Amino acid sequence: MSGKARRLDRLLAIRRLGEDLDRGTLALALASVAEVEAALARQETTLADARLAARRALTAGDRGEWLMADAQTEVAGWNRGRLDVLLETRAVEVPPAMEKFLESRREHEQVKQLVENAQQVEENEEGRRAQAASDDWFLSRRMRRAR
Repeated sequence: MSGKARRLDRLLAIRRLGEDLDRGTLALALASVAEVEAALARQETTLADARLAARRALTAGDRGEWLMADAQTEVAGWNRGRLDVLLETRAVEVPPAMEKFLESRREHEQVKQLVENAQQVEENEEGRRAQAASDDWFLSRRMRRAR
């Protein structure tokens, strides 16, 4: 392997690592958004359950149960509000992470193509040298026979 090929392989390895790091960053950003979305879904379920419990308590005339359900509704509403803000904050991080990942992916693919092209050029050069050596051998053989 030539010095140029080794340098290109090292560059390719660096680009691959950069892409892997950016992929991890993107995965973390997406996971954090999914985590908040899951918490929001749980709060929505809690809110719906509390409203249903409040309705049942009102129908049954159970003031204590109604107050408990009303408190759960209020807490779930507060939690949902805080989670909405958190979701907006985390969702802002996703597009730059996606952009950075796509950029590093593009760079990795470009370097990979460059390495493949350099390998093809080297293989073609080796084929030409082998053909030239073969031609020289046959030419020298023909010249010896001609004498």
